[in-house]
Amino acid sequence: MVDSDGVFAQFYEHLHLPDYFGWNWDALRDCLQDLGWIPASHFLLTVDDAESALSGSPEERAIFYQALTDAARYWAAKPELPGQKRPHSEYFCCLPRRRRERWPPS
Repeated sequence: MVDSDGVFAQFYEHLHLPDYFGWNWDALRDCLQDLGWIPASHFLLTVDDAESALSGSPEERAIFYQALTDAARYWAAKPELPGQKRPHSEYFCCLPRRRRERWPPS
């Protein structure tokens, strides 16, 4: 995931994103806040080797982290209704200890 296309390709492939996925940051955020095509009630998303993700573009890395944070906040705020499953997403990015980036971004 050295560039945005690599990020989008990984998410498209591993989450089986719908064909209407727009291959941009807003589309990724929208899909992460939907996940309706996945027959599960809980999700755990792990980004391996996060140090390498978008390593050449700190601006896009911040957008990526914000998309993950927005989706996690969306799912955490979803109300629990009687008789309805409440999807809940956990997002875990393995950030190297030597980095000074703030996680989650504010």
